[in-house]
Amino acid sequence: MPHPALMILAEEAGYNASRAAGALGRLPDGISVAGVIADFATVGDFDHYRHVPDPVRSALAQVEALGGRDALRLFLRAVLGQGIAELITSGRLEALPPRIVHHHSKQLRRIAAAIAEDADWFDIDSDLFLKDVGLVTLRLYAAAAQLLDTRCGIPRSLLFRQGLAKIPAIALKFTRLGGFKPYIQIHTHLSNLEDFNEEGWNECYRCCADLYRIRPDLLGMFGSSWFYDPVVEELSPRLDYLRRIPVLGGAELFFVEAGGGAIGNAISTSPSRRKLYEEGKYMPTSYMLAWGRQQQMSWAERNPAGWAE
Repeated sequence: MPHPALMILAEEAGYNASRAAGALGRLPDGISVAGVIADFATVGDFDHYRHVPDPVRSALAQVEALGGRDALRLFLRAVLGQGIAELITSGRLEALPPRIVHHHSKQLRRIAAAIAEDADWFDIDSDLFLKDVGLVTLRLYAAAAQLLDTRCGIPRSLLFRQGLAKIPAIALKFTRLGGFKPYIQIHTHLSNLEDFNEEGWNECYRCCADLYRIRPDLLGMFGSSWFYDPVVEELSPRLDYLRRIPVLGGAELFFVEAGGGAIGNAISTSPSRRKLYEEGKYMPTSYMLAWGRQQQMSWAERNPAGWAE
């Protein structure tokens, strides 16, 4: 039997889902909220969280054709609410490590409250929606500062990003990691930034370590960002923990690319970094950080603070 607090959450989410579904009116023949939830969760071993199964796209297109964009948003709100209720009552959530249950429940409460009102992000192409539906269907796991996607691999193209001369050294890093897949890929969720701080990231690493205990097939964790660039230590010292802590714990760094999407991400929130970029003194550069399972678990054993049951 789920924890009483979770059952209350399931009731709240189910109520909000029922309100949204009630405002929908008639659905196309053969289309149901429960059916779309099930289809969202039916994915392959390496389908990224942004992958939308064809049956889902077909069902949503029919809902929109019958009732328009307003009906589609109502339907998606009902999907999230009923999905929360089904997840909790199924017992699948509480089968996860307690630390992950704690952070995941927090996100489910946020989603349950959000679906009470309409918003533009209830859209199948919205990253905010896809991350929330990933949480509701357990395609993603909440881990404080980040979300965890376990259906991922590191692209082999990283071997060639710095030319032929660097291939042996990069290949050695992958040898130490154990291969290219499967890994946990971490993602920032813009609907949940309150834990984007040093302790929130440390909690993320502990969640990964707990997840390895039930998923020993996972080789480790990886993520890509401009803030893994070693020069950020000098430009923005307050962010250095993002790279420093994992690297000191045995994580590997891989060059990805200079410029590109890193530019907007690096300069959008920092006038000082923007000024250096505009003066030609700084080129935002993406790096991938990959942290092997055993090294990350060892780090978590040495740093067991944070959430407590």
